[in-house]
Amino acid sequence: MDEEGGGQLFDGVVFTTIPSDDLDVGQADALVDAVNAQGGRYVPLRQNDQQIEDLQELTHIVSTHIDFPQYNAALENGIHIVKPSWIITSVNKGKTAQPRQHSPDPSQYFHEVVITCADLPEGDQDAIVAGVIALGGQYSSPLSKLVTHIVTLGLDHEKCRIAKEKGLKCKIVLPHWFDDCFRLGRKINERPYVFPDPEILRRDNLGKVRDSHSDVLEGATVASPSGLPQSSPPPSPSETRKNLNAFMSKKILLSKDLQLTSHLHKTLEGLINHGGATLTDSVEDADIYIGCYRDGEDYVKASRAGKEVANLSWLYHVINRNKYTNPLSKLLHYPIPRKGVPGCENMRISISNYTGDARVYLENLIRYCGAEFTKTMKQDNTHLITAHTQSEKCEAAQEWGINVVNHIWLEESYAKCAAQNLTIPRYTHFPARTNLGEVAGQTSFDMKRVESMFFPKPRESPQKVQPPSEPTMKTKPSPRKTVHSTTTVLGSTINQGDSPMPTADDDNTEAEEPSTAKKVRGRPRKSVTTTPRFRDADKENESPLLQSSGRASKAKANDLLHQQKGDIALFQKEMKRKGGVTHGGRRSSNAADFSSPVPEAKQQRKKRASDEATYDVTAEGSDLSDGETQAQKDAVNAKPTKKAKTAPAPAHLPPVRYKMMVTGDDRWVDNVRKEAADRQKLRDLGVMLTQDPKDVQILCAPKILRTKKFVAALAGAPMVVDSKYLDTALKQSKLVENPPTLHDRGTEERFGFTLSDSLERAKINQRKLLRGWTIFVTNNVQGGFETYKEIITLNGGVAMLYTGRIGLTLPRRLRAREDPEAGSESQHQGGEEELEKAYLVSNITEADAKLWPQFKAVARKQGLEARIVKTDWLLNAAMSQEVKWDAKWAVDGEDGVGS
Repeated sequence: MDEEGGGQLFDGVVFTTIPSDDLDVGQADALVDAVNAQGGRYVPLRQNDQQIEDLQELTHIVSTHIDFPQYNAALENGIHIVKPSWIITSVNKGKTAQPRQHSPDPSQYFHEVVITCADLPEGDQDAIVAGVIALGGQYSSPLSKLVTHIVTLGLDHEKCRIAKEKGLKCKIVLPHWFDDCFRLGRKINERPYVFPDPEILRRDNLGKVRDSHSDVLEGATVASPSGLPQSSPPPSPSETRKNLNAFMSKKILLSKDLQLTSHLHKTLEGLINHGGATLTDSVEDADIYIGCYRDGEDYVKASRAGKEVANLSWLYHVINRNKYTNPLSKLLHYPIPRKGVPGCENMRISISNYTGDARVYLENLIRYCGAEFTKTMKQDNTHLITAHTQSEKCEAAQEWGINVVNHIWLEESYAKCAAQNLTIPRYTHFPARTNLGEVAGQTSFDMKRVESMFFPKPRESPQKVQPPSEPTMKTKPSPRKTVHSTTTVLGSTINQGDSPMPTADDDNTEAEEPSTAKKVRGRPRKSVTTTPRFRDADKENESPLLQSSGRASKAKANDLLHQQKGDIALFQKEMKRKGGVTHGGRRSSNAADFSSPVPEAKQQRKKRASDEATYDVTAEGSDLSDGETQAQKDAVNAKPTKKAKTAPAPAHLPPVRYKMMVTGDDRWVDNVRKEAADRQKLRDLGVMLTQDPKDVQILCAPKILRTKKFVAALAGAPMVVDSKYLDTALKQSKLVENPPTLHDRGTEERFGFTLSDSLERAKINQRKLLRGWTIFVTNNVQGGFETYKEIITLNGGVAMLYTGRIGLTLPRRLRAREDPEAGSESQHQGGEEELEKAYLVSNITEADAKLWPQFKAVARKQGLEARIVKTDWLLNAAMSQEVKWDAKWAVDGEDGVGS
């Protein structure tokens, strides 16, 4: 029976099946019988070309893939494309399953994942569940046989014990796996995140990151293959060759820009004819256009007419496999831009840590973009594309200031027809212990960009547009279509050409009504404004988005769309937080405004190994370490006796007036409940707490500190206030207007500057104190290179890692009068005596001492004076907002170790 209590299970279902290697004839026949027996109707494919006769007649297409010619047309007609598992699940449960969880669309990369959570903070759990559901996965509150992954921070939870005792096949993983997948917009292998011994938490015996390969690059590593197809007729044709029918009844145009030899042209013609197709010289008659470049009259005509457009590599691939594939699903199966990609013409790019097909593919992609590929990397390289950061090239790139990115940047630059901004986080994200070669080749084209650049529709003269006539056929409501629109809001719809996942660079912070969602006619229904809790797996099919027909189905689908808007908005907001969806659990009903550190595994009392890539904290013991950061993480680590309850956020929060950073204050240590309540109070006053120094407008501390947050935030000239300011705001529920600047005479005298004067200079400098400076920092410096890199960068300078590599070029600064970009900050940069200096920030250790002679020699060779300084020199400059020299900051002694 169906979900409304009448009729058979598949009443109203009209479907067909697409043949594939994963679905043999016997399995297909069994599926057809199962649906027909429950009220469905099967429509076979055409015999001559194995295509769908009447697409609009169907409600469902059963396929294990999306590589069939009418896939895009099916989506436009609101037809569900589902895997065979949809039928099996529906029959087993006696209810029609949700098609979205059974989609073969590769952009729904969690479609085979069913998760349950064990002892995660509420905010982290909600964010992960929302993301998994938005990307085709499912959530189950109890542990069942359908669960594929248990998400947890430790093995002490009852679900983990039950899974081990009963020998369930599900994997127990850290939440970090989902965070890394969301950040990349790709599903990476979960091996480094799996218990009982996750690699990303290990400190030793890790070894080299294992090599990996991508299965989707077969036959798509080059746009213009040489030689003949592998399936050119052999002396004794195989069964595949005998039954070549991938081009049945098609007319194919081979473009002149392919520059085929007569022999190759004749060979291809024979293969095409053997496959049931014919060659044509007319683009109007052709069904498929095969060309080399995205230009020429025939290319433009074929593209505008919606014909299949591909290149010779795609033709070879289809002949070799005797199977149709969508040429837009692989970047090198579509004609290449003759002049490359705008913005890439002056780039010199090298590759590291990619092997096999992935390396060949990226080398060719670099050339097609119009950039120069270099096998070896030198200082004049502009980019390094790497699969992970463990290589000599990566160390050299960091030292030389070369941009280090993953292959997703290159792929999306090619797919979007423009060099992409390097500040987008997914391009510089490298998950620990993962070789990104495993996800190479998964990016598809943004055809809207391709169309606008290479075959824009001709402008028509203005004329009165006639209103469209009502369709004679009643359009069926389409849950698949609705979900497709929803995932487009998330940016994960592959055929739209957008990036597969939302990222921190997206502009929208709220989910908007998808433009493709159909409006419900008749009397308006009540809109759902609250985000529903996630249903258990057993109750999942009670969703309004179930197979039915008529006006009620439209209304139900529209209601669910509104429900999902809340989850989508939550997921997008969680993704925008520093650290991603798993680093800072939500403590109130308003996820966007509150964050706190992620809890650790219960056995881990100190910083997890994986925290180095996700937290902006410095090494323990450093004078730049934020005292409350480690303490708060340890506090959250403690198991609470009862879940903290917080008052619901008001329906309409006031706009954010200030972004505040609190450092050196321990009021929330060991008190998660108080932290959540105080954050809510501050948000009600228009104050949002932040951990990002560049966003700070109010810096709150009990005294002047040398924590990284305090030092870095001063560059933005924030209001610096005493912790009493925070006490007053929380107790009296109001903000003190024009509060006095933090007063700490003792610290000011000890460090030799006045805070009020520093803030005045910061206003003048406008974050440009170190503009034009390149400062070298050793890797072993106390607090870590990344800590000082952030301080230097936020003050307008460039930080470069120094490891003693030879051949280093030390940039020179220009005099203010010779520098057209120089501004008022030049008065605080130490004068002309600093122009001929080269700075190296170093520790006073034997390891760093070995680097000093080499740095001095390099500087002397280039006519500069080397100054090897303690970290105090940089900290004093950043805190006083003025560069000045004092011999006490120098590292004494030629042999290394000073006093």
